[in-house]
Amino acid sequence: MNYSIITPTRDEGKYIEETIRSVISQTILPTEWFILDDDSKDNTGFIVNKYLSNYPFIRYIKLNDFRNDLTNTGGRVAAIINYAESLFSKTTDLLAKIDADTSFEPDFFGRTLNEFMKDPTLGIASGHLVENGVPEKVKDWTSGRGACLIIRHTCFIQIGKFFESKTRGEDVLAFVAVRAIGYKTRTFDFHFNHLKPEGIRKSRLKNHYVTGFYKGSIPYWLPFFLANMLRDLFKRPYFIGAFVQFYSYCLSRFFLRYKPFPDFVSFQLCKEQKMKMRKRIGFKNT
Repeated sequence: MNYSIITPTRDEGKYIEETIRSVISQTILPTEWFILDDDSKDNTGFIVNKYLSNYPFIRYIKLNDFRNDLTNTGGRVAAIINYAESLFSKTTDLLAKIDADTSFEPDFFGRTLNEFMKDPTLGIASGHLVENGVPEKVKDWTSGRGACLIIRHTCFIQIGKFFESKTRGEDVLAFVAVRAIGYKTRTFDFHFNHLKPEGIRKSRLKNHYVTGFYKGSIPYWLPFFLANMLRDLFKRPYFIGAFVQFYSYCLSRFFLRYKPFPDFVSFQLCKEQKMKMRKRIGFKNT
């Protein structure tokens, strides 16, 4: 079993060399590694180019004016990954998407490949994120982190590749889609380091707006969305953020009717949300 990697990047010169060193130190090297530079203005290209002659499996592609219709990070990353996959020159069993600000132990991909070989029903998996030496608390081991995910290539094709949209969710919905077609999804306790601090990259209100718009575009099951919105009433910015989410949810779902995601994904997500709601209020799922 082999694997190929895709890494979208923009202005990650501060971190990408550590990512490169982690990949070239793996006990099992990738068949191909496409690094797609989304018009970086820093020294990202200079750093990547230092490694190309010694590691011919690395392919560096500079993107200019790529998909100007997609400005939100999630949907744009999905489009970049789909484009890179179309450039593969060799067949691959697994497709790994890693961010340009991650690092791994040398056996990370070897251990992950072994899990896929042991279980042919495993469709997509993620590593366990560590930041500043502290492993993230994982609430749902059937979901995963978009910064480091590995999907069976046949599943990638079956779900219609990553979902391109004007919003976010390409990573979360990939896990949902893979479950919808009958495969298992996992986060393994194989640590990977996130070198850049996680956090909100937009203002809080902007983040609430984008979150609501995304949830309305799937769409989230309305009772589940309202329950989560009520929870957010007591998070900063108090009340206002929740109402902004509600507004943008209604905007995308009922007024714009923006629905970029396939029906089978929406159905699966709503089914899972109903099961979670039943569990929260004490009903056993049947």
